[in-house]
Amino acid sequence: MSFDPQLSVRAATLAYFADRAERFPGLVARIEEFFSAPTLETGRQVLRAYFRNHSTGDVESLRTITASFADKRVVRAIVASILADEEALAAIAARSYPHPIGFDKLVLDDDRATGFKFRLHVYWRGANFASLERLHLHRFEMASAIVTGELTNHVWRVVEFVPANELVRGMDLSPTIGEQAHTRRTMPAYAGYRRDANGDLRKTHLGTAVLERGASETFTSGDAYAQVLEDAHFVETNAETGFANGDFCSTVYIHGPSLVDGAGRSLPILFEETLLPDDNKLVPTIPAIPVETLRGCLNRYRDTLDEILKFYDWLYHPKHGRNLSVGMIAGYLLCEAFKTPHAIDAFERRYDECKDVLERSERAVRDLIEGRTNPAHLNDDDRNTRYVRLLLAKANSYPKGARIWAEDYGALTKEMWRYFGAIRGEMNSRITVLKPVWDGVVKRKLPGGMHYGHVGAMIEAAFEANGIAMKHFEAHWAGGGLVATHKDEHNIASVVDDEIEGRISEVLKGHFPSHRFYGEEHGDPNRALPAVGERRFLVDPLDGTRNFLCRREEFCIAIACQEWNGVGWVTTDGVVAHPASGRIFWAERGQGAFVIERTDLERRATVFVPAVDPANPLKHQLIDYSARGLDLAAQTDTFSELARSGAALRNSGSVALILAHMAGRGGTGAIITANDYDVEAGRLIAHEAGAWITQIVFVSGGDERTCTIVGAEERIHNALVVLVREQIQKHGGRLSDETLTPPGL
Repeated sequence: MSFDPQLSVRAATLAYFADRAERFPGLVARIEEFFSAPTLETGRQVLRAYFRNHSTGDVESLRTITASFADKRVVRAIVASILADEEALAAIAARSYPHPIGFDKLVLDDDRATGFKFRLHVYWRGANFASLERLHLHRFEMASAIVTGELTNHVWRVVEFVPANELVRGMDLSPTIGEQAHTRRTMPAYAGYRRDANGDLRKTHLGTAVLERGASETFTSGDAYAQVLEDAHFVETNAETGFANGDFCSTVYIHGPSLVDGAGRSLPILFEETLLPDDNKLVPTIPAIPVETLRGCLNRYRDTLDEILKFYDWLYHPKHGRNLSVGMIAGYLLCEAFKTPHAIDAFERRYDECKDVLERSERAVRDLIEGRTNPAHLNDDDRNTRYVRLLLAKANSYPKGARIWAEDYGALTKEMWRYFGAIRGEMNSRITVLKPVWDGVVKRKLPGGMHYGHVGAMIEAAFEANGIAMKHFEAHWAGGGLVATHKDEHNIASVVDDEIEGRISEVLKGHFPSHRFYGEEHGDPNRALPAVGERRFLVDPLDGTRNFLCRREEFCIAIACQEWNGVGWVTTDGVVAHPASGRIFWAERGQGAFVIERTDLERRATVFVPAVDPANPLKHQLIDYSARGLDLAAQTDTFSELARSGAALRNSGSVALILAHMAGRGGTGAIITANDYDVEAGRLIAHEAGAWITQIVFVSGGDERTCTIVGAEERIHNALVVLVREQIQKHGGRLSDETLTPPGL
């Protein structure tokens, strides 16, 4: 183990409570036992010993004991001890649940004797499923230790309250601060929540409050903060607070017993922007997490902590001479400056701009070290401030002194080069994101606005699928042993298809558990007839498997969301992701098509309309041709006619990618016969980008088949439709249906 940043925290915690041994008898011994062997049980015993002697209002001691848990190794050991104890796992599952704002609320201990609760909060959500907390008042004192990621705590104070009923007659009020008058907000206050006479949870209107903004402070991994009873607050994780940080947030959350404030308030309070239609709303109880779901969550969390810790051990390994951590922090500064987690890509492509950003931060740190700037004057609304503070903390803790640190580590561009070179040379020669654990994970806000609903969940699943695909592709490129599984005469698969389909299903089911799921590899396990309005996700986990196995980059992930209209499935949303380029195409019916570049630039996608020869619309047009569904003779003759017309023909081997590329990055026409999981996502993207599309249903050899014909321009499209129609009939096929979808329909 080469890196342990919590040594100083552990020493400070022991020293703090050793100085207060009379107030907290026996606590130091419990803390030492916990630090030497961290488990759920030793953690419980520390907190029991602490809360037996906790004094209301002493939030500094509460923060200090909670800081003991801001340690990835400690938390990993606690999680491992839970996974090894079936009884503990079952007990925790029974009192835990997935919180509606996007985190798993895991209650590790609920001590009735002292009233404290010991919780682990894991905010799995990424930026494409961000959900802000409501401003609220607790009925207890609490503290939170940040284990992974970042968390911003926004404090507000109640300065006026007018009750609406007898449930809460008053609240502890804070004095107003003149310079904060412009921040005051008048907000309806609700119980969050209370139980009525029947034991049902109610969100009851309590009155109107005026709140004034206090401080906003961002805490990074290893930090802890505490909250007094009287302060309202809400928190934001990295998912809501910016573009750069690709880590997910997790915290150990500890709160004391329920209290009554000085004005007699005993209920927790939620503040809303406006009055709600129902002033006594019934709140449904969220079911507890099933034991197996909890086991999966904790296994995933433990494995992620393992990956993070291995990375930090590498970062601080003596083989690098001076450690690489300053280069990583320089990378965070670049993430903020260019609003992307792809800091390494930005450093490579936009070096002069990056150098300017880093030199400005370098001067800011040197001014702080030399005393030319006061740290108290740093602007906490500037997200870069947290990273400048981290650099200053490194300088001040350097054994040789801050000024020598500036000489050794202060050249941020040089440190970024060291980090860049090491991570590319030793870990992943193709990495573009700042840290390996970010690869393929949606933990970022995308320019152009947040993505919600089906599209947001599908983009999240696509990012995760991209990561799995590229992990296997790069290993295969380096000589890995992936082999094909032949499903039939024409179709192949690999273990990668199964892994991607499984992960996409997990992500989408996490957002929309009631939706059906149809994957190419395993179909739809729900055999019941769909009801009108029912939804399903239709997935091709790896379209272009043959290319993938032959080490060609023309493969993609295709995800469609469909609605059953009583007759058939109608595609409402589509996502096609191209892992090799990092590009993601998406469309929502009636809303247009968009493409997200690897740089996170997101823009509207439209078809490329070429010059067309009126006498021969197909001449010089780039036509993608993938029509194995036609009979062999029809395939051959169609190909020959296209060639005779002067069209340039190709088949890239990935139908979904062909269709998605019609959105301004591919050909000008396409003839495709394929399954709906290959076609539907890309077809919607092409149509929303402005393409003309006809689907011809025909019967050949006793089988019903569908040919999808796409044109970037009406005359190209019409010429292709006429050609396909003629060839199907010429070779004995029977046309049974034809549907034209022009742009804008």
